[in-house]
Amino acid sequence: MSPTVQRKLESSTGHLIPARRGAATIVRRSQIIKIINTHGKQVVDTWAFAIPTSRLSTSSVDAPVFPNADSSSMTSYSTPANIAASVPEFMSMSHTRASLLKLIPGVGDILKSQKRAPMLTMMEDTSPGVHDTLIAACDRWRYAELRVKGYHESCTDNCWDAIDKLASSLPPEDKETSEGLRELQSGLGGRVPDPLNLFMNIPVTEGEGPKRRVSFEPPLTKQGDYVAFKAERDVVVVMSSCPQDVLSINGGTPMDAHFEVIG
Repeated sequence: MSPTVQRKLESSTGHLIPARRGAATIVRRSQIIKIINTHGKQVVDTWAFAIPTSRLSTSSVDAPVFPNADSSSMTSYSTPANIAASVPEFMSMSHTRASLLKLIPGVGDILKSQKRAPMLTMMEDTSPGVHDTLIAACDRWRYAELRVKGYHESCTDNCWDAIDKLASSLPPEDKETSEGLRELQSGLGGRVPDPLNLFMNIPVTEGEGPKRRVSFEPPLTKQGDYVAFKAERDVVVVMSSCPQDVLSINGGTPMDAHFEVIG
């Protein structure tokens, strides 16, 4: 990492990810996004989605529908399977775990899409390195399960709201990108992918098989800790300052976080 980028990482303040809400930004290939735990006790659910490219593009880095194709590829796969293989790419925790052979990514690790293509590379982590790839984003049903009555913010809703807000903010010349972002939700069947839960502390107990368990614990980070990722392709990165206030994962009080795009 160049000294100039390093100085920016250390000094930047960043854009707001409001407490209990989300934010989204476009990160171009080779740019760095720095996600900051401003107050030290905030989990930030994080996603990366490939920005849809034109079907006429000659420079698309989308994973091919027919990888390592031979003469049988076009006829052997079924139509339903090809439709599923054509959905937009997103950063996938299960595919990343299979690639890394570990539960938590660290500096130098490449996070993969559901089509096993590079999305982000972790470049720096000033936190203790405790993050989570196992737990789904909170949603309205999770809060009902926790006996919350009525409305409650959730990372799932924050994800789609942040993408919609970003799409609405793009200038007219970015119409293709805006339309592509708006189609992500339908393209993924309304399913929000499992996030990379930055700063989330989910210990896995010792033991074998069904004896192994997980628990929800407060973050181990301190004020100002951050993680920096390099984009391996043009992506939209979505972040949610998790609104969980029933369990202790945010220290009991959800707070703001920040991000900065460098390069």
